[in-house]
Amino acid sequence: MEIRRDSNRARAGLRLDAIDLRKNSHPILASTTLLNEISLSFLPNEFIVIAGVSGGGKSTLMDALNGQRPAKGKVFVNGVDLYKNYDSFKNLIGYVPQDDIVHLDLTVWEALIFAAQLRVPFLSISKQQQWVEIILQQLHLLERKNVPIKQLSGGQRKRVSIGVELLSNPSLFFLDEATSGLDPGTELQIMSLLRSLADVSSTVVLITHATKNVAIADQVIFLAKGGRLAYVGPPKLALNYFGVQDFDAIYHKVEHQLSAQQWEERFKSSGYYKKFISERLQSLPQQNQAPTPVKPNLREQLVVLCQRNLSILLKNKLSLALMLLGAPILGSLNFLLWKPDLFSSKTGNAGQAISMLFVVVVMAIMSGSLAMMPEIAKERPIYKRERSVGLGLAPYLMSKLVLAFVLALYQSLVLLYLMLSAVDVTGADTNTGAMYFTLFLASFGSMLLGLIVSALAPNPSVAPLMILIVLVFQIVFGGGIQPTENLNGNPNAKALSQLILSKYSFENLVLLSKMGADVADDFCWQKSETQRKKLPALLIAQCNCYNKNVFTKCKFPGLGKIKRTSSLNNDLLKANLLIQSILDGYERVFYTDVSQNNWNLIYLIGGMISILFITLFLKG
Repeated sequence: MEIRRDSNRARAGLRLDAIDLRKNSHPILASTTLLNEISLSFLPNEFIVIAGVSGGGKSTLMDALNGQRPAKGKVFVNGVDLYKNYDSFKNLIGYVPQDDIVHLDLTVWEALIFAAQLRVPFLSISKQQQWVEIILQQLHLLERKNVPIKQLSGGQRKRVSIGVELLSNPSLFFLDEATSGLDPGTELQIMSLLRSLADVSSTVVLITHATKNVAIADQVIFLAKGGRLAYVGPPKLALNYFGVQDFDAIYHKVEHQLSAQQWEERFKSSGYYKKFISERLQSLPQQNQAPTPVKPNLREQLVVLCQRNLSILLKNKLSLALMLLGAPILGSLNFLLWKPDLFSSKTGNAGQAISMLFVVVVMAIMSGSLAMMPEIAKERPIYKRERSVGLGLAPYLMSKLVLAFVLALYQSLVLLYLMLSAVDVTGADTNTGAMYFTLFLASFGSMLLGLIVSALAPNPSVAPLMILIVLVFQIVFGGGIQPTENLNGNPNAKALSQLILSKYSFENLVLLSKMGADVADDFCWQKSETQRKKLPALLIAQCNCYNKNVFTKCKFPGLGKIKRTSSLNNDLLKANLLIQSILDGYERVFYTDVSQNNWNLIYLIGGMISILFITLFLKG
């Protein structure tokens, strides 16, 4: 398998030098040595294989060399300090980690086209397509270009990841376990591909445990435990150096014959160290200028990311169904759970009406958070790689927020429609728009919660467990099960409730439903029980929800269900007890400032966006 390069895009490999690289597992506490004063020198267009025993620090060394995870010491690219000038070199460095750096739901062609729009935006669309065609042909994937990546074999999938990196024609190309788990034939194809790439345009560094084709490389680095150099030099000379017949035997010998420190001392006193490290470092280029950093177009990146998100969503039927069907399924439960006349003064039920409004808010939060929960966790390796080559954090975050915004508009509309269809809500005629806005804020805010959990989760399988914990807090401290008024005895719980999305949304819906409007406006109910007993009869007569008018002029769910007797005082007592039972937990809710609650929701949303930004920044 040969790599051929368009003459207009030809580029020589870069020289790479490392001096005294040191790294521990923890900078302060007792820790394990990961890299122990490693110095190396790779000439342009060399093909280098990094091998070694388990615990030798192979991935740590590679990430130190390519700037992904800097170590103590110096790394120079053509004589320029890489760590101090990483932005200048990041577009010249290709890196294929162990994880796939492509979205498995996309076809091979789509994955490379979207990657081309992010990696080489300076090319026209037609040029990008031509460039992708050339790479697919060189990778022997042209016939598979319309196949979803998830349907490819392991070797083909790895070649797609390599193809993504070849788009920017890297001068330094790092691959971590690119041949792991491949059959011998495919392994040879990948090694031949990398050999051709080194011959044409790149300095190639590969970590591998497969040793059958190591002779293809120019140099092999063998690491002993604790990140110590046991050998650096041509693969064929390694057999003689270790006194073995085949390369696999080196692993056993390094682990059992001498200690890691002894192997390191033996190598540093050998002629191999002098020839392939010391003498090369003496010719280290001096006073070279760093390349001019490439400035990304953040607006164009946002457009590409939104298009890619849409394409992935349309292809992943399960995710699409979760996003589109979650709200309708949950909202349809209203028809099973509640009677249509919950808010009726004659036949309603105030307690169930409050429960219904809270359940609708919980539905909005559940459908929103669950829909966005996988969004970041499922593509973390892709995100980290794209961030390292110039993807802006703002476009990435905005692309997720755009998806969440559109989905929140849809889900809140569906939930509101199904709620009003199932139950005749008193205030719906005049407050439909306000109810929709409240549910939208709840839904959009919950999607941000899902994105935060997705960003924090160490892997996609942990995200569902984390989101369940978040949902429990939204239910327990939202005020629908345990009224927030009853949290006054616990200041910590009271403070926590101020950070809960469901609390503000639920309070808004209660007020907008107008179920307690007459009681809230009633002069008598605005007083304490002691004050009400002292009111003169003339004032009490004006209170429609406290005197005999309560059965004819007061609109409050369930008053008509009180069985009337010959004793008006007893009937009034029952009515007052019904109202009081609701006011005991929700009196403050009936005086909610909807505008202030909406602002509180907006402040929470702004805070969550900031948390998400910081989390993505740290994860990138």
